[in-house]
Amino acid sequence: MHFSTLQAQNSPTFSQPPLDGSLLLPEIFDHHAQHSPNHPLFRYAPAGGTVQTISWSHAVRAFHRAAQIVCQRVKVVGRPVIGIVASSDQITYFSLIAGILRAGFQAFPISPRNSDVAIAHLLRSIKCTHVFVSADAAMQKLVGGASTRLEGELEVIPMPSFEDLFAGSSHTELLPPMQKISLDAPAIILHSSGSTAFPKTIPLTYRILTQSGLIPSYGHIDLCGHVLSAHAVPMFHLMGVIQLPWTAFTGLTLSLLPPTSPPTVPTPERVFTGALATNSTLMFCVPAFLESWAREPDRLTALKNFRTVIFAGGPLQPSVGDMLAQNGVKIAHLYGLTESSCLTIFLPDAPPKEGWDYFYFSPHIDPVFLPVEDIPGVYHLVIKKCKTHTPAVLNTTVDGVEALNTNDLFLRHPSNPNLWKVFGRLDDQIMHSTGEKTNPGPLEAIILKNPAIKYAVMFGRGNFHAGVILFPAEPFDPADTERVIQFRRSIWPVVEEANQFAPTHSRIFKEMILVADPSKPIELTAKGTPRRQAVLNTYDPEIRSVYAAVEESSQTHLTAPDTYAAQGSLNFVRHVVSKVMREMPGDDDDIFQHGCDSLQATWIRNSILHALRKSGRVDMKAVPHNFVYSCPTVRLLADLLTQLASGSGSTSSNLVHQAEVMQGMMQKYTQEFPDHHTTSEAPNTEVVLVTGTTGVFGSQILAHLLVLPEVSLVYALNRPSSGSSMHHRQLTSFDANGIDMHLLESPKLKLLEGDLNLLNFGLPVDNFTDIRKNVTSIIHNAWQVNFNFTLASMEPLVSGTRRLTDFALASPHPAPPRFIFVSSAGIFRNLKSPTALEQHISDPQIAAGSGYSESKWVAEEILNKAAGKTGLLPIIIRPGQLSGASNGAWNPSDWFPVLIRASQILGHLPSIFGHISWVPIDHAARALVNMRNSNERYLHITHPRPISITDILSRLSKVLELPLVPYSTWLESLEAAALLESTAPANPGVHLIEFFRSYQEVSAEQEVLLSAVLSNTRAVEATESLASLEPLTAEDADKWVAYLRNGGHLS
Repeated sequence: MHFSTLQAQNSPTFSQPPLDGSLLLPEIFDHHAQHSPNHPLFRYAPAGGTVQTISWSHAVRAFHRAAQIVCQRVKVVGRPVIGIVASSDQITYFSLIAGILRAGFQAFPISPRNSDVAIAHLLRSIKCTHVFVSADAAMQKLVGGASTRLEGELEVIPMPSFEDLFAGSSHTELLPPMQKISLDAPAIILHSSGSTAFPKTIPLTYRILTQSGLIPSYGHIDLCGHVLSAHAVPMFHLMGVIQLPWTAFTGLTLSLLPPTSPPTVPTPERVFTGALATNSTLMFCVPAFLESWAREPDRLTALKNFRTVIFAGGPLQPSVGDMLAQNGVKIAHLYGLTESSCLTIFLPDAPPKEGWDYFYFSPHIDPVFLPVEDIPGVYHLVIKKCKTHTPAVLNTTVDGVEALNTNDLFLRHPSNPNLWKVFGRLDDQIMHSTGEKTNPGPLEAIILKNPAIKYAVMFGRGNFHAGVILFPAEPFDPADTERVIQFRRSIWPVVEEANQFAPTHSRIFKEMILVADPSKPIELTAKGTPRRQAVLNTYDPEIRSVYAAVEESSQTHLTAPDTYAAQGSLNFVRHVVSKVMREMPGDDDDIFQHGCDSLQATWIRNSILHALRKSGRVDMKAVPHNFVYSCPTVRLLADLLTQLASGSGSTSSNLVHQAEVMQGMMQKYTQEFPDHHTTSEAPNTEVVLVTGTTGVFGSQILAHLLVLPEVSLVYALNRPSSGSSMHHRQLTSFDANGIDMHLLESPKLKLLEGDLNLLNFGLPVDNFTDIRKNVTSIIHNAWQVNFNFTLASMEPLVSGTRRLTDFALASPHPAPPRFIFVSSAGIFRNLKSPTALEQHISDPQIAAGSGYSESKWVAEEILNKAAGKTGLLPIIIRPGQLSGASNGAWNPSDWFPVLIRASQILGHLPSIFGHISWVPIDHAARALVNMRNSNERYLHITHPRPISITDILSRLSKVLELPLVPYSTWLESLEAAALLESTAPANPGVHLIEFFRSYQEVSAEQEVLLSAVLSNTRAVEATESLASLEPLTAEDADKWVAYLRNGGHLS
């Protein structure tokens, strides 16, 4: 051991215990009763009395008294877990934990901020049947509720008082020496905060407690003789529990609140007064207390006299930290996790000269910093197990060493690479539908600077922009519109401050501020912060409503230009864009590359449409629905308006430029493929990893895999969802698509939640290792379908494909798993040839024009390049149009079901000519699964026996009793519906109006809505199920209608 500062080197009263782990923590307590009897352990200042000191000898006898009480009440063989749910003073709580350890049992301090449901969950998960509970009504009710949920399997023991333990403790007989307990046996059980779900138990072993006790020896200050004010620290928190080994290993004295019943509530005033009264030299508190003291000049002066002022548990307001540092207060940020104990130097000699908000990690840990994509200087922390530090949770491996993936993000100092500051949480990040991410922690911290706001919880997962739920310090009914407007106006400056800090896509608009309803309860974590996911679930209806309202929003105060000549249109568009974007881009700058997000694009579009509609000078039917995306500069938008007003049409995309962007992304993700190394024999069974199984096609793929006898195991990997469990989502998808739900009971199915862009795909390390060891085939089906998105927005999907490629190459088998990628016929969107062959597409311009098709082309290129440089054997499958399944199940949001529903609303069906080679989606899934061992690189899934679409439309006309009209007439009706705002939301065809406008009439021999006929020669040869497929008939159309009617999608 290479310590920086040896502890207690010159103390006449404190005898440093053995540091080699030969004594367990409770045995070290006994050591001090004999060798450090007069050294002070506790100090407190009673109200109106003199300061009291409790020595080690006095305290250890109280520990033994507590142990005797535990042994008397708990008659269980072994080392049972003893819970504590109590509102108690700190000295008594500390002593009870020590007593439980001395009795040879495991102590489980539980936060009383948990609900009874959460407490029942914790007790059940750790098999805890005995709990010490304080006598106050709140704790009795809380544990009573938990006991009811546990059906009476809980024995409640009265929490001892200070007097029970310390009065007459000098006459307490000490217990005999402890029986032998392993250093790696659990000693104290803590639990996670439960910010996103139920809290989880986290066992701390005696080894961890020993290593925690040695942390100060890696710091710069000898703590022996110092008095640490811990008045504000709850004993059920890690920062409370860690005081047991810190005091035992260093001789540190704790100053605490006086042991009263009921216990004294720690307020900023009481904590500060108590710290001064007990002559504390070190201060330990939460940031809110420091922020309170900093407002008072006399407190500021007193703070300068402390050797160090330590804060933990959250961020300190930058303005407060700056002011404290400028006034000579030596502040230190302590960062730690329940899963890993304290990780920063404890304690530094002085704040870093580079800034008080930075810190050094302690040399006793072995950290690994993983760069975070697209955020320069920000790293994701992983901590490897080493001789001097054992994380309580080991959930990954790095370089073959077990490690803790903290999910915490840190910003490295620009000039001192050893200095860091907390940036946020990886798992708190909000993934928007654009692929952009919002890190809510720093933004919420800024917003909470306003005293009128008690809590702030940001939202936006799966949507294109963020919002925030604000809990006013003085709650009011959010139905009071005037009060809401006043509240938003009053707190807007601090939101603007957060917006200045935030990336553009994370900005919060006034319309996206929800005011919490006081009638809805809020669940808090042990840290007193909102349980994020519980809040989001509670306010899901309000969140949905605010997004729906914003979708229709616009800047209605803007007026149309006087002239649509070039300059008039240009000035108008400049005005619109300047009102939305933080920094006005140049006229020829791509607004999306300058931070315009989907929300801002919506406002730009709606604002322009609103002004133009009022002007009456432009044919609204001629305005493309997605014109902001297709004309992404101020000048292009202005040119579009001028052209529309003059009737000369719209601009076209720059395919050459976009092809260059595609090439650039392809180059980015095709560098340095890892070598494949064989470390095991070829497997005897077939194991498949399939992604994206909760969608329609993915569910069909999964169903076919589960019935194949040669497939012994199927891993179904899907992204996590806040709304429901993986099993529930898969079950719902099977049910909706008429698939046998009993298949999900198959023992060969393993449902997984993960993210291809996370370390180990976000899976526990054991799961990840097993999958890599077992998998023989990969079917990559997961992809986001949004034709408005740009390639940049689809980049996370491209990145995930590369990571999955690397995963395949890391297989220990003699050959990497076969990699089946579900591509798209859309990559032929600009093909000049009438036939699309089953072969490589080298020219990116063929796929350019849509972020969806562009991303598929880049993903194909990743696999193609990997195949050329490694032993990977990919199969790239391009499905054509897939129709409803054999049972009629068809995703109602697909274009043809939308066309049917839109036609029913309009009162007529369109006449369309051409042939269709649609494959029922279940047959397509079967064909794909059967292709998994093909020797072909490229295969197309289309029907070998196409039919005329007229046959289908004639049948639908008869069944739905709708006349057939020319396509142009039908489209005019749909465009008219789009212009009537009251009917637009009811007709789903309005949302696909650009798609329907793109249809061009073709001859009877050409494919409907495809630029080229997809050749399927190789695919038909590769699988008999496709070769023998019967043609579609009118009966298939009947099944589609029946399914859509049963689901309420058709009347």
